[in-house]
Amino acid sequence: MTSRIRRAICEQLPQLENIYHALEVPAKKQLSAASRPLLQWTLPATVAQHENELLESVKSQQFDATYIEQVRVVPSAGRSAAKVEFQLQPDAFATLLLQAGEATTVSPSYADKHVVIEFSSPNIAKPFHVGHLRSTIIGNVLANLYQHLGYRTTRLNYLGDWGTQFGLLALGVQLKQVSDAEMRAAPIETLYNAYVEANKAATENPALAQRARELFSALEAGTDDAMTAQWQQYRHYTIDELTAVYERLGVQFDSYEWESQYSQSEITEVLTKLRSAGMLQGEHDGREVVVVGQRRVPVIKSDGSTLYLARDIAALLKRQRQLQFSRMLYVVDNGQADHFNALFQTVTALDNSLNNKLQHVKFGRIHGMSTRQGKAIFLRDVLDEAREVMREKRSNSATTKENRSMNDELVCDVLGVSAVLVNVLKQRRQRDHEFSWDQALQVNGDTGIKLQYTHCRLHSLLDNFKHIQLAEIKPSWQHLTQEPSDALDVLYELARFEQFVWQSKEQLEACVLVNYLFGLCNATSRALKRLPVKQERCLEKQSQRLLLFHAAKRTLHRGMQLLGLKPLNQM
Repeated sequence: MTSRIRRAICEQLPQLENIYHALEVPAKKQLSAASRPLLQWTLPATVAQHENELLESVKSQQFDATYIEQVRVVPSAGRSAAKVEFQLQPDAFATLLLQAGEATTVSPSYADKHVVIEFSSPNIAKPFHVGHLRSTIIGNVLANLYQHLGYRTTRLNYLGDWGTQFGLLALGVQLKQVSDAEMRAAPIETLYNAYVEANKAATENPALAQRARELFSALEAGTDDAMTAQWQQYRHYTIDELTAVYERLGVQFDSYEWESQYSQSEITEVLTKLRSAGMLQGEHDGREVVVVGQRRVPVIKSDGSTLYLARDIAALLKRQRQLQFSRMLYVVDNGQADHFNALFQTVTALDNSLNNKLQHVKFGRIHGMSTRQGKAIFLRDVLDEAREVMREKRSNSATTKENRSMNDELVCDVLGVSAVLVNVLKQRRQRDHEFSWDQALQVNGDTGIKLQYTHCRLHSLLDNFKHIQLAEIKPSWQHLTQEPSDALDVLYELARFEQFVWQSKEQLEACVLVNYLFGLCNATSRALKRLPVKQERCLEKQSQRLLLFHAAKRTLHRGMQLLGLKPLNQM
């Protein structure tokens, strides 16, 4: 990677914050006109008034000649911002990008910054449905990006297991006489069915509705030890089942939290703080509210019980005390915007140190994601469907060879999950998205199958030449310039990896990285056609091409892992 070159530039310009990630590989057209590789820094609008001073400062520096041959300063003209072009030492550039073995990274350290990301967060009483998919995989990518860039990262899953509806759930378990074995076998589906039955029964019978309220009151007060123990057991089974779904999606968490773990005493403490700050206002019906802009948002119901906002305030303040985060992201759909606006405004009024640390990462809905029979309640059904479709496509493909060393079930599952994930991740997150099986499962289009196919193709090529010790081959810029232009196209795409990872993190948009990987696959596919290895008789050319494709595979592999994909070597 170009991290050493970026570091060499940054060391001479310590006054320019974030220049490390602001350095970009120029567009293809600009590179075609240059005889040397370039990194370019465009002056942001925030420093435009100091343009002359900054440009003079850059010109006066002596940069490390190992990496930087020449510096060219281009003043602003009309609407074009000023920029600085760093002309790079070609062989150093090629070596850093192509050297075999694991690429070393010397990027800036953000270990002093702690980013907490809350994502997925389903209710245990409801199926893990496709609506949870977007929160789960967007949150996972963002956590991967921050971690890759060196931030201290905590992944939180805040599961809903509280509120009056859970009295209905406890009632449903009693009505259906659910055994522990049934619950252990399929906890989420069993709980969901119990809830549906109880809800129907309570609607028809007021006495059962009252019984559900009493059950929840006992659970909340902790007066029924047997039910409390049973509830904890259900939560344990639920996490086991969720973990299996998360494993398929390439998702992991550092911590599971439950709404119920925020005790009445912690919520009482929050209410005391709100009252002391004069932020709670009484309504004529007995409710107490906080005022957020033109809205009066209830915190306490007329019967004295607290609402969701109070519990979220308690959770947020406790996390700040325990985790001391620099930034807290909530990956939750657009529909919760008002709730998070109320949460952030209320909490920052109580604790000003949280100002600018909290963000709601919004996303739109997915429409049309169901099995081919149109039956999807559970996300598991959609993932199983994707696996079956991939099995059908592979068995019907003339190019599929029998390979007994390969686990077909696993391969089909990974391909199906890759298709679903990438079809969702390639969209701008705030847009509503219409899911299409046909689009998701194409090999030639911009899909997860294309990423896996390209990775497999590169692995197969390199595996055929594993007798060649790539670590002993020195990359050659001169050789690359004598090849068709496809060789340099791939090299420059590899050099762009870091800037797109950073941009994806800055914009909180997985699609930025996804589209970069599509571009890398396209450039690599063209190069594989124009730069054959097996048919090449010149050993020097052959080995340099192998270095190029080895680096392409390494970068693609890393990018796919950031998306939560499991890169396959065969398919």
